[in-house]
Amino acid sequence: MNITKSEIRKLPKIDLHRHLDGDLNLDLIYKLIKKSNIKFTGKTKKDLKNYFINLKNKGVVNLFQEGFGLITSLMQTSENLTTVAYEEVRNLYKDNIIYAEIQFAPQYHTGESTYYNHEKTDKKMDYEEIIKSVLAGLKKGEKDFGIKTNLIIDIGREAKQEVGIEIAKAAINCIKYGVVALGLATNEADFPPELHKQAFQLTFDTELKRSIHAGEFGKQLYKNIVTSINELKADRLGHARIIAHYNDLIQLVKEKIIGIESCPESNMFIGLIKSRNEINIKKLLKQDVLVSINSDDPGMFGYTLTDTIYRLGKESKINFNEIKKLEINAALASFLRHNEKQALIEKINKTYKGLSL
Repeated sequence: MNITKSEIRKLPKIDLHRHLDGDLNLDLIYKLIKKSNIKFTGKTKKDLKNYFINLKNKGVVNLFQEGFGLITSLMQTSENLTTVAYEEVRNLYKDNIIYAEIQFAPQYHTGESTYYNHEKTDKKMDYEEIIKSVLAGLKKGEKDFGIKTNLIIDIGREAKQEVGIEIAKAAINCIKYGVVALGLATNEADFPPELHKQAFQLTFDTELKRSIHAGEFGKQLYKNIVTSINELKADRLGHARIIAHYNDLIQLVKEKIIGIESCPESNMFIGLIKSRNEINIKKLLKQDVLVSINSDDPGMFGYTLTDTIYRLGKESKINFNEIKKLEINAALASFLRHNEKQALIEKINKTYKGLSL
């Protein structure tokens, strides 16, 4: 690949799979620690940096439990949620991401959850209040940075079925404010997609789309992909890292026009793959699968979408025109209106015109 990282950073990009709680930078985390009444042993920004370095050295499990534990404990008030969402749009701006669909699971931000050992507060926020707090930050960020965003509401799949249903209802009630999809995230290995089938059924007769993490973790990746498509009616699949290995799955996602939110750098970081070539993005592109490249948890794992595209390009020999196709795929697979998709594609084509290598 002849294109440099700085050239990729300047290109307009789209991110369809990006977790809000996975993209706080150290400055923001430190600011919120100082502001919030939480338990943290460190006193300086350097202590905080070392905290995350030590977690990464201990392994992914520790990073997920303690790293996300600290971060979600800082996202337990309406004001902090709005601040985090606003700063997320700033992060998009810095990486020249022109459109993003941000996702988060409101069940972790009620002010009284103990899933990640949050410090309880006296007032419990309901799911709609939490969602609107995040939307307020995204909309303010849109105005200040000129970046278009939409919001995907995730169900953390370890939740009880009734909780998933409550979250789905809140997401539906917030469609008019900027919620575009219901998602299903976290531990796929122990909580298969069918556990929350009833919650997703509530969306079938609404404008809400469906984006489901499937084919990422565990021993039944194939089955989870098929279940997500046939029973939960997924419009997009998060990760689906095995798709290229099964021609029947390729035909299934093509037939149903399902977008694949590939996250190669995240899969590498966690250790789910040993090489980015295992996902075989080139094959998916040749087969006209609607695959896109996304960042997942860039702040937590320590990279950008630019880094993700550059490293994939270097290892998998993705060329300039294939990068362009991945971005157009992202526009087509987005949960925007048709005219908004076309506007993104026109912007991508205009920028790439005359730059093919």
